[in-house]
Amino acid sequence: MTRASPRRGPGRPARLSREAILEAGLALLEREPHLPLTLARVADEVGAVPAALYRYVGSHDELLDGVLGLVLCGLPLEIRGRARWPEQVRDWMSCVRDHLLRYPAVLSLIGRRGRTSPAWMDASAVLIEILERAGLRDGKLARVQLWIQETTMGSVIQEASLPFAEQVEAARAALLEMSEAGRERLAPLVSHLSRIDADSLFEFITERTIAALVDYAEDHGRGPGS
Repeated sequence: MTRASPRRGPGRPARLSREAILEAGLALLEREPHLPLTLARVADEVGAVPAALYRYVGSHDELLDGVLGLVLCGLPLEIRGRARWPEQVRDWMSCVRDHLLRYPAVLSLIGRRGRTSPAWMDASAVLIEILERAGLRDGKLARVQLWIQETTMGSVIQEASLPFAEQVEAARAALLEMSEAGRERLAPLVSHLSRIDADSLFEFITERTIAALVDYAEDHGRGPGS
């Protein structure tokens, strides 16, 4: 979804607010995802000087966290409250993928050197709450939370960086340059890979992850009926 730019014409005073500033930041990421999101660029987008933005976002990190928060704020609302916990894990994985693929440029905002976005930590807390319903606690809970989170994010980052159809075409193009032994193993699979799309692949990843998680919870928690 592309948002209308809040850029104002010459001579028109900027009506600043935190919401307008964050919306402008998100609009910039959508329009120019490969450029760094800076206070100066956002200030230019809303027709203000950079110093004026500090009243509403106190730092560059606060700006980036706020923009990511806009993307992730609806995630808890999309998890079915009355569903069993395995279904809620499925909802969490699917919602994270859907939200982040709509705005792939925000992926770089989640983990920055020396800082993890509070908005992402809030999203992780939603997952932790679900896993607690499976009876997982302490080290087992921490391990499983990381497992689900890293599995989901790894898939999303790969999909965002190179669409699955392009991955398959790249594999096909690489056949001629592979070793003979490698080509003999990969070539028969290429036609099958071309019939897999990103949605079905993620569904497979999700289903197998949840199946393994249910087994783990039955051994270490209270099981899927909790």
